Amino acid sequence: MLCMVSCQSSPEAVQVPASPASMPKPDVSSALPVDTASPARVAEKKQSVALTSNALQLVDQQTGSTKEIPLGMPLEQMVPLLNKVFSRKVSNVGVNSECGVGPLKMASWSNGLTVAFQQKKGGDWLFAGWSVGAPASNSHKPTTMAGIGIGSTRAELESAYVIKGIKTSLGQEFSTSAGLYGILDRTGPKARITSMWSGVSCVFR
Repeated sequence: MLCMVSCQSSPEAVQVPASPASMPKPDVSSALPVDTASPARVAEKKQSVALTSNALQLVDQQTGSTKEIPLGMPLEQMVPLLNKVFSRKVSNVGVNSECGVGPLKMASWSNGLTVAFQQKKGGDWLFAGWSVGAPASNSHKPTTMAGIGIGSTRAELESAYVIKGIKTSLGQEFSTSAGLYGILDRTGPKARITSMWSGVSCVFR
């Protein structure tokens, strides 16, 4: 089996009833919702996950605003966060000890997303990279903000990104200067993406 894991919303309008001139105007600033910039808090809204280089993004499905989930987030925070966004529990969590970078703890969901965590001093497992493959269910497949993901064609990929292609033992690999990597099932513009990853990688060739 091939394993690869790479290494605001707008405030709601507040209407203030008309007041006589003699009355002080109410202070509405405290009534406005405040975005704390916490990914966990943002996930309380209706969100989806977008793939991006060396990170993931939470996307507000109503406004389109995004909030980055950066590398370095602890596993005990990130897994519950993604469980909530996906409205399903993680399918599997396990350690792959055969990666060149050292052991990686991997959390996988049925939509094809796997998140890799690297253990740091003190024992914490921190977000280090992600990969996507074929989903195990008919759930929504994660894509980039440009709509590129598993099943996208090379023509669609090249319309969104400047890529570099290379033939390896894995097949037709591609990469972007920003740090997105993946594999196409064949050559030509109709070739389709079968896997993608970014961040810390664990690739068996």
